[in-house]
Amino acid sequence: MVQYGLNRRNLDSVHVGDCWAAKKSGRCRPVSREQAVEALQNHVSPCVHCRPDTVLGFPG
Repeated sequence: MVQYGLNRRNLDSVHVGDCWAAKKSGRCRPVSREQAVEALQNHVSPCVHCRPDTVLGFPG
């Protein structure tokens, strides 16, 4: 999942699909694995709670 910023254009963070923080925010949308990895490669921050970078095997 990706979380959009307040303007709904900028990506704010990447989450694992069952992350409680993503569900609570209300600004998240599901994406494919490839889109999540691409967001991480483009320096979108991973969620500090669910650590999608670790789950996806993304190298730091």
